Amino acid sequence: MKAHLGMFVLALLVVGALLTNTISYQVDNTEYALIKTFGQTTRQIDGRQDAGLKFKWPWPVQKLVEYDARTSVFEDMANEVPTRDKQNVLMTMGCVWRIKDPSTFNSTVNTPEAAQDTLRKLVRSAKSDVVAKHSMDEMINTDPAKMQLPRIEAEILDSVRQAADRYGIEVQNIGIKSLVLPKDVSATVIEAMKEERQRDVKKFESAGQAQATAITERAKAASDQILEFARRKAAEIESEGVQAAAKHYQEFAKNERFSMFLRSLESLKKELESKTVILLDGSQLPAVDFIRNGPSLKPFDNAPSLPAGTEKSDNSAAATAKESKSK
Repeated sequence: MKAHLGMFVLALLVVGALLTNTISYQVDNTEYALIKTFGQTTRQIDGRQDAGLKFKWPWPVQKLVEYDARTSVFEDMANEVPTRDKQNVLMTMGCVWRIKDPSTFNSTVNTPEAAQDTLRKLVRSAKSDVVAKHSMDEMINTDPAKMQLPRIEAEILDSVRQAADRYGIEVQNIGIKSLVLPKDVSATVIEAMKEERQRDVKKFESAGQAQATAITERAKAASDQILEFARRKAAEIESEGVQAAAKHYQEFAKNERFSMFLRSLESLKKELESKTVILLDGSQLPAVDFIRNGPSLKPFDNAPSLPAGTEKSDNSAAATAKESKSK
Protein backbone atom coordinates (compact mmCIF):
# COMPACT_ATOMS: atom_id res chain seq x y z
CA MET A 1 0.00 0.00 0.00
CA LYS A 2 2.81 2.38 0.88
CA ALA A 3 4.60 1.48 -2.35
CA HIS A 4 1.51 2.33 -4.41
CA LEU A 5 1.09 5.59 -2.50
CA GLY A 6 4.69 6.55 -3.32
CA MET A 7 4.21 5.82 -7.01
CA PHE A 8 1.02 7.90 -7.01
CA VAL A 9 2.76 10.87 -5.40
CA LEU A 10 5.64 10.56 -7.88
CA ALA A 11 3.17 10.44 -10.75
CA LEU A 12 1.44 13.55 -9.40
CA LEU A 13 4.78 15.36 -9.20
CA VAL A 14 5.66 14.42 -12.75
CA VAL A 15 2.26 15.49 -14.01
CA GLY A 16 2.51 18.72 -12.01
CA ALA A 17 5.96 19.43 -13.45
CA LEU A 18 4.77 18.77 -16.97
CA LEU A 19 1.70 20.91 -16.41
CA THR A 20 3.80 23.69 -14.94
CA ASN A 21 6.17 23.55 -17.89
CA THR A 22 3.17 23.66 -20.22
CA ILE A 23 1.49 26.68 -18.67
CA SER A 24 4.60 28.67 -17.65
CA TYR A 25 7.52 30.08 -19.58
CA GLN A 26 10.58 32.25 -18.98
CA VAL A 27 11.24 35.38 -21.08
CA ASP A 28 14.90 36.41 -21.25
CA ASN A 29 15.99 40.06 -21.62
CA THR A 30 17.38 39.29 -25.09
CA GLU A 31 14.17 37.72 -26.46
CA TYR A 32 10.77 38.46 -27.87
CA ALA A 33 7.86 36.20 -26.88
CA LEU A 34 4.57 35.77 -28.73
CA ILE A 35 1.51 34.07 -27.29
CA LYS A 36 -0.70 32.73 -30.04
CA THR A 37 -4.26 31.72 -29.08
CA PHE A 38 -5.76 29.32 -31.59
CA GLY A 39 -3.24 30.50 -34.16
CA GLN A 40 -3.74 34.24 -33.62
CA THR A 41 -1.21 36.44 -31.81
CA THR A 42 -2.86 37.69 -28.64
CA ARG A 43 0.14 38.77 -26.61
CA GLN A 44 3.56 40.20 -27.43
CA ILE A 45 6.31 40.46 -24.80
CA ASP A 46 9.57 42.39 -25.17
CA GLY A 47 12.11 40.79 -22.85
CA ARG A 48 14.19 43.97 -22.73
CA GLN A 49 11.32 45.64 -20.87
CA ASP A 50 9.30 42.79 -19.37
CA ALA A 51 11.54 39.80 -18.67
CA GLY A 52 10.72 37.05 -16.17
CA LEU A 53 8.39 34.12 -15.51
CA LYS A 54 5.08 34.18 -17.39
CA PHE A 55 2.02 31.92 -17.64
CA LYS A 56 -0.24 30.83 -20.49
CA TRP A 57 -2.86 28.25 -21.31
CA PRO A 58 -1.49 24.89 -22.40
CA TRP A 59 -1.38 23.78 -26.00
CA PRO A 60 -3.53 23.57 -28.13
CA VAL A 61 -5.20 26.65 -26.63
CA GLN A 62 -2.12 28.83 -26.57
CA LYS A 63 1.30 28.44 -28.13
CA LEU A 64 4.59 30.17 -27.27
CA VAL A 65 6.85 31.54 -30.06
CA GLU A 66 10.25 33.03 -29.13
CA TYR A 67 12.63 35.17 -31.20
CA ASP A 68 16.10 36.56 -30.56
CA ALA A 69 15.90 40.34 -30.11
CA ARG A 70 19.62 40.88 -30.59
CA THR A 71 21.32 42.23 -33.72
CA SER A 72 22.27 39.75 -36.42
CA VAL A 73 24.78 40.03 -39.26
CA PHE A 74 24.97 38.24 -42.57
CA GLU A 75 27.26 38.59 -45.59
CA ASP A 76 25.93 38.46 -49.10
CA MET A 77 27.86 36.45 -51.65
CA ALA A 78 29.70 38.36 -54.40
CA ASN A 79 27.76 38.78 -57.61
CA GLU A 80 28.39 40.71 -60.79
CA VAL A 81 26.42 43.93 -61.26
CA PRO A 82 26.53 46.38 -64.19
CA THR A 83 27.33 50.09 -63.82
CA ARG A 84 25.86 53.08 -65.62
CA ASP A 85 28.74 53.15 -68.12
CA LYS A 86 28.21 49.49 -69.08
CA GLN A 87 31.00 48.09 -66.91
CA ASN A 88 30.69 45.16 -64.50
CA VAL A 89 31.91 44.87 -60.90
CA LEU A 90 31.91 42.03 -58.39
CA MET A 91 30.46 43.43 -55.16
CA THR A 92 30.11 41.78 -51.76
CA MET A 93 27.97 43.43 -49.08
CA GLY A 94 27.29 42.91 -45.40
CA CYS A 95 23.99 43.60 -43.64
CA VAL A 96 23.26 44.30 -39.95
CA TRP A 97 19.63 43.67 -38.97
CA ARG A 98 17.29 42.83 -36.08
CA ILE A 99 13.64 41.92 -35.52
CA LYS A 100 11.68 45.11 -35.02
CA ASP A 101 8.09 43.80 -34.87
CA PRO A 102 7.94 40.11 -33.84
CA SER A 103 4.24 39.82 -34.66
CA THR A 104 4.70 41.05 -38.25
CA PHE A 105 7.89 39.01 -38.52
CA ASN A 106 6.01 35.85 -37.46
CA SER A 107 3.19 36.37 -39.92
CA THR A 108 5.49 37.05 -42.90
CA VAL A 109 8.88 35.33 -42.85
CA ASN A 110 8.35 33.41 -39.57
CA THR A 111 11.93 32.14 -39.07
CA PRO A 112 15.35 33.88 -38.90
CA GLU A 113 16.62 31.67 -41.73
CA ALA A 114 13.77 32.70 -44.01
CA ALA A 115 14.28 36.33 -42.96
CA GLN A 116 17.95 36.17 -43.95
CA ASP A 117 17.09 34.72 -47.35
CA THR A 118 14.54 37.48 -47.87
CA LEU A 119 17.06 40.15 -46.89
CA ARG A 120 19.65 38.69 -49.25
CA LYS A 121 17.20 39.03 -52.14
CA LEU A 122 16.36 42.60 -51.12
CA VAL A 123 20.06 43.55 -50.86
CA ARG A 124 20.89 42.09 -54.26
CA SER A 125 17.94 43.83 -55.90
CA ALA A 126 18.77 47.20 -54.32
CA LYS A 127 22.47 46.75 -55.13
CA SER A 128 21.72 46.20 -58.82
CA ASP A 129 19.36 49.17 -59.00
CA VAL A 130 21.68 51.59 -57.22
CA VAL A 131 24.94 50.55 -58.92
CA ALA A 132 23.24 50.91 -62.32
CA LYS A 133 22.82 54.63 -61.53
CA HIS A 134 26.54 55.19 -60.91
CA SER A 135 29.57 55.04 -63.20
CA MET A 136 32.71 52.98 -62.62
CA ASP A 137 34.90 55.95 -61.69
CA GLU A 138 32.58 56.71 -58.75
CA MET A 139 33.54 53.35 -57.22
CA ILE A 140 37.13 52.84 -58.42
CA ASN A 141 39.27 55.95 -58.77
CA THR A 142 42.70 57.22 -57.73
CA ASP A 143 41.13 60.53 -56.71
CA PRO A 144 39.35 60.16 -53.33
CA ALA A 145 37.19 63.21 -54.07
CA LYS A 146 35.49 61.34 -56.93
CA MET A 147 34.72 58.22 -54.89
CA GLN A 148 31.00 57.82 -54.09
CA LEU A 149 31.01 54.55 -52.10
CA PRO A 150 29.44 56.06 -48.93
CA ARG A 151 26.68 57.54 -51.06
CA ILE A 152 26.09 54.21 -52.82
CA GLU A 153 25.92 52.40 -49.45
CA ALA A 154 23.41 54.97 -48.14
CA GLU A 155 21.18 54.58 -51.20
CA ILE A 156 21.20 50.78 -50.91
CA LEU A 157 20.46 51.04 -47.18
CA ASP A 158 17.44 53.29 -47.73
CA SER A 159 16.05 50.99 -50.38
CA VAL A 160 16.48 47.79 -48.33
CA ARG A 161 15.24 49.44 -45.12
CA GLN A 162 11.95 50.47 -46.73
CA ALA A 163 11.43 47.01 -48.23
CA ALA A 164 12.34 45.15 -45.02
CA ASP A 165 10.00 47.19 -42.85
CA ARG A 166 6.95 45.28 -44.10
CA TYR A 167 8.51 42.07 -42.75
CA GLY A 168 8.95 43.50 -39.24
CA ILE A 169 12.73 43.74 -39.81
CA GLU A 170 14.91 46.74 -39.00
CA VAL A 171 18.00 47.03 -41.22
CA GLN A 172 20.52 49.03 -39.20
CA ASN A 173 23.44 49.17 -41.57
CA ILE A 174 24.69 48.00 -44.97
CA GLY A 175 28.29 48.20 -46.14
CA ILE A 176 30.38 47.22 -49.13
CA LYS A 177 32.86 44.57 -47.99
CA SER A 178 34.68 44.01 -51.28
CA LEU A 179 34.68 45.46 -54.77
CA VAL A 180 36.51 43.56 -57.49
CA LEU A 181 36.75 43.97 -61.24
CA PRO A 182 36.26 40.92 -63.44
CA LYS A 183 39.34 39.87 -65.42
CA ASP A 184 37.86 40.87 -68.75
CA VAL A 185 37.06 44.34 -67.40
CA SER A 186 40.28 45.04 -65.48
CA ALA A 187 42.41 45.73 -68.58
CA THR A 188 39.79 48.08 -70.04
CA VAL A 189 39.41 49.99 -66.79
CA ILE A 190 43.17 50.28 -66.33
CA GLU A 191 43.59 51.67 -69.85
CA ALA A 192 40.76 54.13 -69.26
CA MET A 193 42.38 55.27 -66.03
CA LYS A 194 45.72 55.70 -67.83
CA GLU A 195 44.07 57.85 -70.49
CA GLU A 196 42.41 59.92 -67.79
CA ARG A 197 45.75 60.42 -66.04
CA GLN A 198 47.36 61.43 -69.34
CA ARG A 199 44.63 64.01 -69.89
CA ASP A 200 45.30 65.37 -66.42
CA VAL A 201 49.04 65.49 -67.16
CA LYS A 202 48.47 67.46 -70.36
CA LYS A 203 46.11 69.80 -68.57
CA PHE A 204 48.67 70.47 -65.82
CA GLU A 205 51.47 70.91 -68.37
CA SER A 206 49.39 73.39 -70.36
CA ALA A 207 48.53 75.34 -67.22
CA GLY A 208 52.18 75.32 -66.14
CA GLN A 209 53.34 76.51 -69.56
CA ALA A 210 50.79 79.33 -69.50
CA GLN A 211 51.96 80.40 -66.04
CA ALA A 212 55.61 80.23 -67.14
CA THR A 213 54.87 82.40 -70.19
CA ALA A 214 53.00 84.94 -68.07
CA ILE A 215 55.85 85.06 -65.53
CA THR A 216 58.43 85.50 -68.31
CA GLU A 217 56.44 88.33 -69.88
CA ARG A 218 56.01 90.08 -66.53
CA ALA A 219 59.72 89.70 -65.81
CA LYS A 220 60.66 91.10 -69.25
CA ALA A 221 58.31 94.05 -68.83
CA ALA A 222 59.77 94.77 -65.38
CA SER A 223 63.31 94.44 -66.78
CA ASP A 224 62.58 96.85 -69.63
CA GLN A 225 61.05 99.31 -67.18
CA ILE A 226 64.07 99.12 -64.86
CA LEU A 227 66.53 99.51 -67.76
CA GLU A 228 64.64 102.50 -69.13
CA PHE A 229 64.65 104.10 -65.68
CA ALA A 230 68.38 103.39 -65.35
CA ARG A 231 69.07 104.95 -68.76
CA ARG A 232 67.14 108.08 -67.87
CA LYS A 233 68.92 108.29 -64.53
CA ALA A 234 72.31 107.81 -66.17
CA ALA A 235 71.50 110.54 -68.69
CA GLU A 236 70.52 112.89 -65.86
CA ILE A 237 73.72 112.12 -63.93
CA GLU A 238 75.80 112.55 -67.07
CA SER A 239 74.11 115.89 -67.74
CA GLU A 240 74.79 117.02 -64.18
CA GLY A 241 78.41 115.92 -64.54
CA VAL A 242 78.83 117.86 -67.78
CA GLN A 243 77.36 120.97 -66.17
CA ALA A 244 79.63 120.62 -63.13
CA ALA A 245 82.66 119.99 -65.36
CA ALA A 246 81.85 123.11 -67.39
CA LYS A 247 82.12 125.19 -64.22
CA HIS A 248 85.52 123.66 -63.43
CA TYR A 249 86.70 124.18 -66.99
CA GLN A 250 85.98 127.88 -66.62
CA GLU A 251 88.21 127.97 -63.56
CA PHE A 252 90.92 125.91 -65.25
CA ALA A 253 90.93 128.29 -68.21
CA LYS A 254 92.13 131.12 -65.95
CA ASN A 255 95.52 129.38 -65.41
CA GLU A 256 96.01 126.53 -67.83
CA ARG A 257 99.54 125.55 -66.69
CA PHE A 258 98.53 125.36 -63.05
CA SER A 259 95.48 123.39 -64.03
CA MET A 260 97.56 120.95 -66.01
CA PHE A 261 99.86 120.57 -63.01
CA LEU A 262 96.95 119.76 -60.69
CA ARG A 263 95.60 117.24 -63.15
CA SER A 264 99.05 115.64 -63.34
CA LEU A 265 99.16 115.30 -59.55
CA GLU A 266 95.65 113.84 -59.51
CA SER A 267 96.59 111.36 -62.22
CA LEU A 268 99.78 110.39 -60.37
CA LYS A 269 97.83 109.87 -57.14
CA LYS A 270 95.41 107.50 -58.81
CA GLU A 271 98.20 105.61 -60.55
CA LEU A 272 100.12 105.09 -57.29
CA GLU A 273 97.14 103.82 -55.25
CA SER A 274 97.83 100.17 -56.10
CA LYS A 275 100.92 98.25 -55.06
CA THR A 276 102.65 98.54 -58.43
CA VAL A 277 106.14 99.46 -59.55
CA ILE A 278 105.89 102.25 -62.13
CA LEU A 279 108.69 103.78 -64.17
CA LEU A 280 107.95 107.46 -64.68
CA ASP A 281 109.40 109.77 -67.31
CA GLY A 282 109.93 113.32 -66.08
CA SER A 283 109.83 114.66 -69.60
CA GLN A 284 106.25 113.45 -69.93
CA LEU A 285 104.99 114.08 -66.37
CA PRO A 286 105.93 117.50 -64.98
CA ALA A 287 105.15 116.38 -61.45
CA VAL A 288 107.84 113.70 -61.64
CA ASP A 289 110.38 116.25 -62.87
CA PHE A 290 109.48 118.49 -59.96
CA ILE A 291 110.03 115.67 -57.46
CA ARG A 292 113.35 114.68 -59.09
CA ASN A 293 114.91 118.17 -59.31
CA GLY A 294 113.28 119.86 -56.33
CA PRO A 295 112.72 123.61 -55.94
CA SER A 296 115.42 126.15 -56.97
CA LEU A 297 116.70 128.13 -53.92
CA LYS A 298 119.53 130.69 -53.67
CA PRO A 299 122.31 129.75 -51.27
CA PHE A 300 122.75 131.79 -48.08
CA ASP A 301 125.73 134.21 -47.94
CA ASN A 302 126.69 133.15 -44.49
CA ALA A 303 126.19 129.46 -45.18
CA PRO A 304 128.64 127.29 -43.21
CA SER A 305 131.36 125.44 -45.03
CA LEU A 306 130.45 121.92 -46.06
CA PRO A 307 132.50 118.95 -45.03
CA ALA A 308 134.83 117.27 -47.42
CA GLY A 309 133.08 115.14 -49.95
CA THR A 310 129.98 117.25 -50.18
CA GLU A 311 131.33 119.71 -52.73
CA LYS A 312 130.13 117.66 -55.53
CA SER A 313 126.66 117.63 -54.13
CA ASP A 314 126.70 121.38 -53.68
CA ASN A 315 127.86 121.86 -57.21
CA SER A 316 125.03 119.63 -58.36
CA ALA A 317 122.53 121.63 -56.34
CA ALA A 318 123.91 124.89 -57.70
CA ALA A 319 123.75 123.52 -61.18
CA THR A 320 120.18 122.44 -60.61
CA ALA A 321 119.27 125.85 -59.26
CA LYS A 322 120.90 127.54 -62.19
CA GLU A 323 119.01 125.28 -64.59
CA SER A 324 115.79 126.05 -62.87
CA LYS A 325 116.49 129.79 -62.96
CA SER A 326 117.32 129.68 -66.62
CA LYS A 327 114.02 127.96 -67.25
